[in-house]
Amino acid sequence: MTKISMEEQLKKKILILDGAMGTMLQQESLTAEDFGGEEYEGCNEILNLTRPELIQKIHETYLEAGADLIETNTFGGTAVVLAEYDIPEKAYEINVKGAQLARQAADKWSTPAWPRYVAGSMGPTTKTLSVTGGVTFEDLVEDYYHQALALIEGGVDALLLETAQDMLNVKAGGIGIQKAFDQTGKTLPVMISGTIEPMGTTLAGQNIEAFYISVEHLHPVSVGLNCATGPEFMRDHIRTLSGLAGCSISCYPNAGLPDENGHYHESPQGLAQKMAGFAEKGWINIAGGCCGTTPAHIRAMAETLKNYKPRQDMGNHGHVVAGIEPLYLDKDNRPLFVGERSNVIGSKKFRDLIVDEKYEEASEIARAQVKRGAHVVDICLANPDRDEMQDMEAFL
Repeated sequence: MTKISMEEQLKKKILILDGAMGTMLQQESLTAEDFGGEEYEGCNEILNLTRPELIQKIHETYLEAGADLIETNTFGGTAVVLAEYDIPEKAYEINVKGAQLARQAADKWSTPAWPRYVAGSMGPTTKTLSVTGGVTFEDLVEDYYHQALALIEGGVDALLLETAQDMLNVKAGGIGIQKAFDQTGKTLPVMISGTIEPMGTTLAGQNIEAFYISVEHLHPVSVGLNCATGPEFMRDHIRTLSGLAGCSISCYPNAGLPDENGHYHESPQGLAQKMAGFAEKGWINIAGGCCGTTPAHIRAMAETLKNYKPRQDMGNHGHVVAGIEPLYLDKDNRPLFVGERSNVIGSKKFRDLIVDEKYEEASEIARAQVKRGAHVVDICLANPDRDEMQDMEAFL
């Protein structure tokens, strides 16, 4: 059966993404035996191997509820996360199996008139390069590379970097995914979904504009938001993103904010109506649910949003760069101050730090310029006595 591509289907309707896997698993009253032993209890991803029939049943429950797109049970499937259960070597097997289970479920429910798709879930890991550390950029690239390889082998239609809280993690994911594409000779759509905290930025401090500008070069099929809050806290961010992004917009919030016991109380109809408010404005192309959502939420959303057309008008923006915040390089934003001290030719102090490979101390020179008002930092590592490319990669 020839299936219409996900990109084409995005032009025709608002695609419904599935809801929470964890919420469904909690309802199953699983024991340590289900996970393969007490030492693995809480590792939902290992259930792909120990309880595959349960994972496939949950996928099919969401498909029956009206989901166009289901996620693999691989959110924590990177080796760095599985190492917390002392099973990093199982990462490839877990991801391949997770993709196969979702693929089987989607194919079972897919028809020419109603195609279903599988997104390979790639979570943020339990480490944030900019905030907590605990992992190197290079190691994270490798972990994402192997996860992407496994998901591609398992048959996913797209790769989803989700619940992104730190742009460095996203960059590592993007590089790892591209390596997997190069290795397999197969390129899939890449979806990226960030998490904006109630204070209005990601955990690492980026606002939604800076987040999008920072991932635009990856040419994602969609960019959006998930987790952290209910839809009401996402409204301003989704509106901004819709006017900015040249790709599809996704939104899959939690079922409201959790109470002190971690329970979510947004009703299926309530969540569906709030998402309809986004659809009515023409802001979204993909809608679904995150923590606390169930097949009932997805059913209500599918039924409600079928009456709305997907976002058609792509956003646009002028020349802009972004770090924590975006910087628009236009005539209305002048003068632009450029910090010139991160330069091995113009600053002996900076040059000596680079020669001594004290990159963190050297970066403080750049940070100091920003604190003093620089909009842009010019970095020059053209020392004729050193390998400029190696220094550039290490410093940046």
